[in-house]
Amino acid sequence: MAIATFEKNPDNTSYDGEDQDEKILYVQRASLLTTLPWIFASFVFLILPFAADPFLRSFQYNGEKVVSYSFLAILTLFWYLFTFGFFFHNFASWYFNVYIITTKKIIDMDFYGLTYKNISETTLDNIEDVTSQVKGTLGTIFNYGDVYVQTAGEKREFDFVAIDDPGRTRDIISDLAATAKRYGNN
Repeated sequence: MAIATFEKNPDNTSYDGEDQDEKILYVQRASLLTTLPWIFASFVFLILPFAADPFLRSFQYNGEKVVSYSFLAILTLFWYLFTFGFFFHNFASWYFNVYIITTKKIIDMDFYGLTYKNISETTLDNIEDVTSQVKGTLGTIFNYGDVYVQTAGEKREFDFVAIDDPGRTRDIISDLAATAKRYGNN
């Protein structure tokens, strides 16, 4: 599924810097619940012109309309352009901020806006500690939260933010790291 928040053994998936003998085991994104605020805001932005149109058309000064139909059409066009941009920016940020677990590494891909990305990776044998955290009522009810991976590498901590079932991800990373340390990361 293209917009899943947790994909096991995803097909046709790769990333820059992937080794030939490396296999992607899991790809994760933030929980779908984290998309609800901006989806709701986008919906409100879509219907707002319908509510504002009669109000703006009713403005009169000395018996003449202050806002012309052509101005309203242009304003509505720009409003929908803004709405599309708002939706697209939030969707792209959610979709492209991914956490990848492979047979050799964990990778944290963070995209900020549409023009900046930060990709961090560490090998499984560098992992020292993995912690999961579920906060708040919604996090507890819907079982989503954060996973923090403490490493011995240059980037000291990796954070998988607002993912579904953080305990499962913590267990997966811990088991893979223990195996990598026990048998070597070959």
